[in-house]
Amino acid sequence: MGIVKPQKNQGANSLVFKLGVIPADYASGRPSVKFDGESVASVRTYPYLSSYTPTANDRVMLAVVGRGLVILGKII
Repeated sequence: MGIVKPQKNQGANSLVFKLGVIPADYASGRPSVKFDGESVASVRTYPYLSSYTPTANDRVMLAVVGRGLVILGKII
């Protein structure tokens, strides 16, 4: 599912990241993401950091935060 480098110890200080693409039909609001290895975009939409403005077709990195995901920004 696009995991960059999973940590063996999933303790409080472990970070897990996922990669994906914002769909071409994205217009505004919280975007859905088509995760690496999947053929369709998620039904769920994801929050993003204020320093990033989502755009259709952006390749993005997401961090697992608690039980959810947050878009960290565009991968260039």
